[in-house]
Amino acid sequence: MGDPLGVRLRRHRLMADLTLEALAHASGISDRTISNIERGISATPQRRTLTALLDALGLDHAEQQELLRLARGPRLLSGDPRRPALLAPAPVTDFTGRPQVMEEVAAFLRTTDADPAARVLVVCGPAGVGKTTVAMEALRRHEDDECKRAFVDLDGLNALPLSPLDVLQALIAQTSGLRDVSTTDEAIAQWRRITDVQRVAVVLDNAASEDQIRPVLTATNIVVIVTARRSLAGLVNVQRVVLESLSRAESTQLIGRIVPAAQRTDADTDSLAAACGDLPLALRIASNRVAAQPRSSVRDFLDKMSTRRDPLRALVAGDLAVEPALTLSYDQIDDDSQQLFRSLSLIDGATFDAHLAAAASGADPDDAADRLDELTDLGLVEFRGSNRYHLHDLVRLFAAALCRRDEPAVAQQRRALRHWVLDTAQNAGLWFEPGRDPDPSGPGRHFRSADQAQAWLRSEGAQWASAVQQAYALGEDELVMDVADALHWFSDTWPAWDLWRILFLTSADAAARSGTDRQIAVHHGYAAWLHLTQREFDEALRAAVVAVDAAERTDDVREQGWAMFYRAWAHGRLLDFDTALREAGRAMELLTVAGDQEGVTQALAMTANFLMHSGDLDGAAAHYEHILQLLVDRGDTVQPNVMLVTGVSTRTLLADVLTRSGDPSYALETMPGVIAEADAAHYVEGVARGHLELARALRATREHDRSEHHLDVAERIATDHRLLAVLPRIERVRAEQ
Repeated sequence: MGDPLGVRLRRHRLMADLTLEALAHASGISDRTISNIERGISATPQRRTLTALLDALGLDHAEQQELLRLARGPRLLSGDPRRPALLAPAPVTDFTGRPQVMEEVAAFLRTTDADPAARVLVVCGPAGVGKTTVAMEALRRHEDDECKRAFVDLDGLNALPLSPLDVLQALIAQTSGLRDVSTTDEAIAQWRRITDVQRVAVVLDNAASEDQIRPVLTATNIVVIVTARRSLAGLVNVQRVVLESLSRAESTQLIGRIVPAAQRTDADTDSLAAACGDLPLALRIASNRVAAQPRSSVRDFLDKMSTRRDPLRALVAGDLAVEPALTLSYDQIDDDSQQLFRSLSLIDGATFDAHLAAAASGADPDDAADRLDELTDLGLVEFRGSNRYHLHDLVRLFAAALCRRDEPAVAQQRRALRHWVLDTAQNAGLWFEPGRDPDPSGPGRHFRSADQAQAWLRSEGAQWASAVQQAYALGEDELVMDVADALHWFSDTWPAWDLWRILFLTSADAAARSGTDRQIAVHHGYAAWLHLTQREFDEALRAAVVAVDAAERTDDVREQGWAMFYRAWAHGRLLDFDTALREAGRAMELLTVAGDQEGVTQALAMTANFLMHSGDLDGAAAHYEHILQLLVDRGDTVQPNVMLVTGVSTRTLLADVLTRSGDPSYALETMPGVIAEADAAHYVEGVARGHLELARALRATREHDRSEHHLDVAERIATDHRLLAVLPRIERVRAEQ
């Protein structure tokens, strides 16, 4: 065995020719503290203390890591009298929150009072979530004067946890005073004799594995509460309680019980709870730091955290610290799992799956899934259902701090992740673009269906939108424009999505910065579409004018047609219908010459809309009926998402025109089917418009109650999904009452 921490620290100090006072001056650590470490009095100093000393000594990275490892806990031999197995933690006097959890544990304890069999409750969860506190508080509240209490710290995160014999020896010593049991068989027999005559409530804290627990369960007349970061799935016939962070209300309540009122405001208390991620350990540390300095405030502490490159270093109070607690879990996993864990901090979305984790780390997706299960079992990652995972904010900070130790490698990982995400976004988007199919041999993830592609685009929206911004910031303009090209048809199925603003305005900027005239026309057209869907009509016209000017500098008739289409649309929304109809006709001519059937259909729909708003209802109806016939004639040649959006919107608009003309029968017959079709495809705007036109038709037939119901449904959907083009129409219908 190598020299202990104190000996090695003293050797390095002497080799550096430093006195205690000189090292204290260089590190900012008191000479008394340094002396205590060197003499072994302080065998496991705080990480920040040791880091300051090692930096002052100028040690290389490998030696620093070795000394930090030694400081995390000595490798004590089984039976070493220094093991603190019998030392129960002091009870907290400000236990806060968790009423449902405490009732569940209390119910468990009440049930065990009438059952002589061994009963086991496993309280599991990530570091710092308060597992031990919950277990001890539950026993404190449980009134049973005839039940003996015992507590054993199983040292599960030490290099050498307690053995099963160690555990039994500790329990026997606490319940009978015997200390000369030397074999496991003898200990099991003695434990059974003790519990035959005395009921015992046992807290087995910080378990490493099921093997530490099983010998304890050979006795009857006991109740056992186990705490562990792992779920200990190998234990059967047990009840489990999984702890998560506190609610925000509970967090602010806990801060309020520790920090005097004069040192906090409600707003700062809420901000501190958010900064601590509602994690009990972090909340207690931060609150104690503030309370210990009467002249400071919660705002002062928040300001200090915000200026640190590593905010976790601020969460230290006495012998409480967040970073060492997380480090103990991190040290339990192998190098590949550590690599995967660190790379999770590069993922921007709130949740992620194994494919995204694999892309971040360079691992195989199946291997990443297995390692995510391991990280979940240790509490470093939270499982959120549907094969999605989440990284707690403080755990993310911890992983990011580990990543920063190798910046060049992290830069490569970021690039690989960014490109994988954007390649995958293109693969998904191409499922919705007419005439283009994804290349299954290309990079990124591939999908078996449009539904699967759509699910990925929605669930990973924050990730690919962030990747677009990163790519633009790094000058990857072609990549940004490729993504926008691949997704612009899909965008019609969900026009209210906020992420389109990021994508299409960024792609327009990318085109303006380094694109060709054709690219400027295309991407300013997308920007015009965005502004139109958000009712920003002046901005839409400006973007469309740029698109038309750029398109006319090319010989691309198709793009000239689409640019004119957007300019016509903008003029129409600005109520300049004469100009809009003239430009819509020109757009249709150009798109017809280009052979763009989708464009012709869209131009027909836009013209019909302008005719309706200018009062030509018969002309508008004829155009809408022509569009529906075109869709029937083209049949399977129309992309499914284009068929859905165009078909649904055209039928709702035709219903509107015919109802205004005095014939609500079309709407009454077709809108229920339109609503069902749009709902099945998750086309929320189509659902809202279907309910709106059904409400309008029912009002025309004086069925006011049914009309009001459908109008309420339309308004709720439009409000929930920010359908800015639908809400004004609902208001107009209500105003017609």
